[in-house]
Amino acid sequence: MEETIGDLDAQEKAILKQVKSVRKKKQHKKNQLSSKVRVPEELLKKKQQLKQIPVLSASNLRDLSDQNTILLLGKVVALDERLAWRMKWAQRSVVASASIGIFFYVLNSQLYDSKSVALNVIMLTLFATVILPSIGMIYYKNVSFAITRRLLREVNVVVIIMLAISVFIIDCVKPYNSASPLNGFAYCVSVILFVLIDAVKKKNKAFILTVGVLAMATTLYNIYRRVFANVDVGIILFQYGDDYVFHKRSIKRSIFTQIFLFSMSGVWVMFKDKKMEMMMFATGNIYRETGTASKYVDHESYVQRMQSEEERGNEIV
Repeated sequence: MEETIGDLDAQEKAILKQVKSVRKKKQHKKNQLSSKVRVPEELLKKKQQLKQIPVLSASNLRDLSDQNTILLLGKVVALDERLAWRMKWAQRSVVASASIGIFFYVLNSQLYDSKSVALNVIMLTLFATVILPSIGMIYYKNVSFAITRRLLREVNVVVIIMLAISVFIIDCVKPYNSASPLNGFAYCVSVILFVLIDAVKKKNKAFILTVGVLAMATTLYNIYRRVFANVDVGIILFQYGDDYVFHKRSIKRSIFTQIFLFSMSGVWVMFKDKKMEMMMFATGNIYRETGTASKYVDHESYVQRMQSEEERGNEIV
């Protein structure tokens, strides 16, 4: 009887040991799992930072658009105090004077074969005294150099700038009339400024679309003149032997066609982009805030340049 009782105690002790060992194994597995699932400190810090960012409602965004502020990289950045006033009047003067200048340009080419001295003087005066100063008012303290550098890395942007410069060079080398070099210079500057409008921090969508349509209309009219009119007929730009002859008419027609297609693609991007978050002339739908094709993935060097610009702007303000 005593032996059976001793055997039972031994068996009970063995069972208790097995239970304790099983519990220890379960606890060890739990500790391992918790260590594997442990959230890194960097993610916790980012989570805390995201909690501190205020949620912007529709009314707040509307207030930001009315004030001299802009949302860059998720932060409200203060702009120049007089920027809203400058943009209001500068945009109106640019659209009005550009429309008048284009009207006189078409009138001069249709009635006087672009040789009316009076109309040429009016157009160049408008460009030099109204359009350029007004564009300067828009760009003054309103340009992001980080976005400018990002744009100049785009092959399409560089090609279009080079084509616009080529138009000016061609008009200087083989001018159609005495005003051709000045008209070519005005067209070249206008194209470059239009391409670089992506670098403007605060801008108006209606203004950009209007300027884009005017630029496209002017370029399309230049294509029309070199297809159906008698402009630059038979003028040889340069010749290499007897087999390779490059005519001014065909070269400028090709240049204007490329500029027109490029401008049309940029205007279409702006038309679809209701929130004006993307760059007009960057391939791959690049976001202005991140410098990449994703709204949530930042380009490190691009973001650093944007943040340094933001700090300098805040110091100035």
